[in-house]
Amino acid sequence: MCDAHLRGPSGIITSPNFPIQYDNNAHCVWVITAINPAKVRLFYSSNQVAFQMIGRLLTLLNAGTHDKVCCPPLGKNVIKLTFEEFDLERGYDTLTVGDGGQDGDQKTVLYVLTGNTVPDLIVSTNHQMWLLFQTDSSSSSLGFKASYEEIEQGSCGDPGVPAYGRREGSRFRHGDTLKFECQPAFELVGQKAITCQKNNQWSAKKPGCVCK
Repeated sequence: MCDAHLRGPSGIITSPNFPIQYDNNAHCVWVITAINPAKVRLFYSSNQVAFQMIGRLLTLLNAGTHDKVCCPPLGKNVIKLTFEEFDLERGYDTLTVGDGGQDGDQKTVLYVLTGNTVPDLIVSTNHQMWLLFQTDSSSSSLGFKASYEEIEQGSCGDPGVPAYGRREGSRFRHGDTLKFECQPAFELVGQKAITCQKNNQWSAKKPGCVCK
């Protein structure tokens, strides 16, 4: 589907006609919005009793209570984009990925993707992400297939476990490190350890395991 507003918690995006070649002179825009962009925790500071009902909070405020009511944010959900297949005419056909809901805004561009190398997973810093797919007037390739899902801000998302491999670590927040190894008769290709960085990206791709 071309030109669509999508909502979480997850879904699939493909280039037009995928897995058949996409059209020339294509111009497609997708805007993804998290269902739950922000979470708020409410508590009453005098006795630390949690309030689950907004009506209860309004009652306290209307009663003129002098106790402080605090509402610290727990964090918001952001969008993780993971590519399964990617094949665009290098240098001529592009997929631009950006933060927020205003497509084409150069100030919010995260990546401009082209060629046939499957990109690393991309995580927004906003509760919205936009994608702009543009092609020229000649030649075309098979296109792309990507999945998206909501994850908590401050996370790089689950990169997965390589086939015939194992992973040590189950946390994906900033500063967390995952270590990988392969089953007997297989060898590791790529980094043995990757770390979640503050830009919401892993320090390297998930490694693979190949026969020795």
